[in-house]
Amino acid sequence: MLINTVILFLRDALPIFVLVVYLYAHLPESKLWLGLSFVAGALLSLVYVNQIHAIGQWFDDKGIELSLWMSHVFVYLLTLILAYQLSRYHVSNKHGVYCVAGLMVSLTLVSNGSNFIVYFEGYLNQSNVMQPMLLGTFLGLGICLSLAVLLYLAAHWLKQRFGPLATWLLVLIYVTGQLVNALPLLVQVDVIDASTTAWSSQHIVSNELEFGHLFRVLFGYHASPSIAQVTVYIFALLIPIAALYWLRPNSAPQTGNPP
Repeated sequence: MLINTVILFLRDALPIFVLVVYLYAHLPESKLWLGLSFVAGALLSLVYVNQIHAIGQWFDDKGIELSLWMSHVFVYLLTLILAYQLSRYHVSNKHGVYCVAGLMVSLTLVSNGSNFIVYFEGYLNQSNVMQPMLLGTFLGLGICLSLAVLLYLAAHWLKQRFGPLATWLLVLIYVTGQLVNALPLLVQVDVIDASTTAWSSQHIVSNELEFGHLFRVLFGYHASPSIAQVTVYIFALLIPIAALYWLRPNSAPQTGNPP
């Protein structure tokens, strides 16, 4: 129970912490959007878990997998909206940026936080597991908070050194990794075929090791990725970077008087 709880935090809580610290370092300082996004995400998670059986019957009994996949797709698309804001030299609508960031956190809470509700609800009434579950919760939270502080300091330094583009790239790498991590959901419902392995790096960093779990969260590391995962990763990462590269020079403010 202790180990299972710690692994649950590393698998499902750490991605939430990583996204929050990246966005908090990226955006102008404001705490209101973060608190509102946590409240909205918690409420949506409760609704999602409460309706999980009905959702599971959608799309010919593929509703759970497809809804979780779509939440990752929406988070990725919201990251592209943040990139559009970077391409503009004068961003007047800061509230819109906060709404985008809040939606990203709320959707991530729904897709990851719902697992906590199901996990703790299943063991809440068992008195013999309360002590190891609480100890695992404290250990898992401690690990996540420690890593979050280090990541925030690194992201804040990168923003000061290279500007907001650096923190946006961190967000993009993170959401691309999460998108690739969610591809097995489509494999489970036979939407895609991921049986062909691109390579194997198990002898370097295994998925079961601590660094394997950390790299999986930070940038979607897989020791034996499928060709579908590699393809999605490359296109999802490079296309927005190329688009942002072309948009930024074209959006430079004009100096000088028109003829």
